[in-house]
Amino acid sequence: MVIDMNYEDDDEDKKKRRDPFRDIFGIQDIDKEFERMQKLMDEMMSRGFNRQDKDPFVYGFSVRTGPNGKPKIQEFGNAKDYFLQKHNESEKSEWTPLTDVQEVDDKVMVTIDVPGVEKDDIDIEVKDSKMVLNVDSKRRYKTTIDLPCMVDVNDSEASYNNGVLEVKLKKKQEPHGKSIEIN
Repeated sequence: MVIDMNYEDDDEDKKKRRDPFRDIFGIQDIDKEFERMQKLMDEMMSRGFNRQDKDPFVYGFSVRTGPNGKPKIQEFGNAKDYFLQKHNESEKSEWTPLTDVQEVDDKVMVTIDVPGVEKDDIDIEVKDSKMVLNVDSKRRYKTTIDLPCMVDVNDSEASYNNGVLEVKLKKKQEPHGKSIEIN
């Protein structure tokens, strides 16, 4: 399937017309964004049909509302390795897992989809407001997750069930300011 993005528009018409994508999603030029996605899809399709390995070829994205009310777009899958030509056919591809981060009361809840791996192959490292996930198993996963606040690593718990990793981290208590008496 090919989407023709070549519109014959007068520059004056473009200036007069409101762009809902810019207003809603903050995307400056939707035509360029669609063109970028079309190139990515063309490249994935041409490489996907010529592959010799058995690793599935996955690319997707999710759109969520970020803390400032603007959309946050997250890509996931393993297709970026192929598109950016970082993948050697003899190696396992590196997957970016789909993640979800939520603040619930005094906790930060992180949910990560990492199907097809064993619990013992999952390595999580948390420091300040960042979480790094590394998995080296039948599939390789790697991602760095920006947490919405500082967390207390000593008060955390993680569980893995049916390909879903859930990590609960307690928010770090902000030190309260101290009143200073003026002499």
